[in-house]
Amino acid sequence: MPRKRSRSAVSSESGSESESCTTDDDENCMIPNAEYSGSSDSENDSDSDSDNYRDEKIPKATYKRVSKSYQADQAKLEKDHKFDWAKDKDRQDKAWRVRALLKLFQKNILKFGFWKSALSEDEMMAKSYARTCLKQFIRGKPTRFGLKFWSLCAANGYLFNIDLYCGKNSVIGDKLSKCALGSRVVLHLLKPFFELTSDAKIPLYHLYFDNYFTNLDLVVHLNRLKLKCTGTVRDNRVPVKNVIHKKAPCGTYAVKHEKNSGINYITVMDSEPVSILSTAAGVSHSIIISKEILYSSIEKEKVDIPVPQAFHLYNQSMGGLDVHDGHCNNLLPSIRLKKWTWVVFIRLIQAAITNAVVIFNTADDSKKKVGTKEFTISIAESYIHDAEKNKENACMKAKHV
Repeated sequence: MPRKRSRSAVSSESGSESESCTTDDDENCMIPNAEYSGSSDSENDSDSDSDNYRDEKIPKATYKRVSKSYQADQAKLEKDHKFDWAKDKDRQDKAWRVRALLKLFQKNILKFGFWKSALSEDEMMAKSYARTCLKQFIRGKPTRFGLKFWSLCAANGYLFNIDLYCGKNSVIGDKLSKCALGSRVVLHLLKPFFELTSDAKIPLYHLYFDNYFTNLDLVVHLNRLKLKCTGTVRDNRVPVKNVIHKKAPCGTYAVKHEKNSGINYITVMDSEPVSILSTAAGVSHSIIISKEILYSSIEKEKVDIPVPQAFHLYNQSMGGLDVHDGHCNNLLPSIRLKKWTWVVFIRLIQAAITNAVVIFNTADDSKKKVGTKEFTISIAESYIHDAEKNKENACMKAKHV
């Protein structure tokens, strides 16, 4: 590799330029070394060239004149502009890198409002092995490692709201900081619902969630907000017990009713006792019975067994997120990156396509439903067709020119 030329060599070659400078402005005249790149190109280069560059005189007088010419009270070009600076990085929000993208997606999926009355809240996992504090592990799940999302879905799989789980100590509203995590998540996802839905229409909706979220305080609070809810509950979250014998036949149930709030605490015998909290029955003591196809240990086959309606409605409407997840799993990307932000980006694209498929199948009167893959291929074909059309138009314009 050729050695760098020193400053003196460049000065001698451009003598006409150096002679035009007067002696009074010597400190302002500096001929830079055009071949200098700021660092040595190889380890064999000597340090003499870099030392010569560091020893060059800096035009301090020029910088002084510029700094003195600026005054704080000088005339402004934009007098009425108000500066509102936003921080790119929020130390309290671990998902600050994708927060703007999440907010944009949440805004777009609510354009049609809440057009389904049966809503369900659950957790959704996006597979990822990235090295990040946001990675979660859930034992017994199909996707054990990945990023966890809180989701609000309809029974048909349409996604109404989504948020990335950033830890149990993440800040979700100052007013809810001391509440249980399940209550905070439910109310945080329901915030757009209460903002967009009138008070007269709220009783028409029914919310379902599993035992991770369900507690008496949350059910009472939603009941005061006129929103009916049903959810399985853990035994340690209810002060009373419904006693059912272990050898009782499938479909046996016991009910306790709370008079002040109208909550029904129902325990149904399936393969093992399952407890449900529900406000759908109101303040009445009557429990509507529906038939559910369950396995009978006596007849050794699945038969229609009478169960409380809250149990039947829960089984019918709680699987909305599983339907949505199944659509997303049909759209696995061929491009894979190790960054966790890429996982969030891909999941939002999958959710957007799934929502489009659900709306298309709901609006279409024909019995034949369009699959997720078929719908995605049609989207790709439309983009390719538009690109080819734009290319042809550009060629035609070029020929006319």
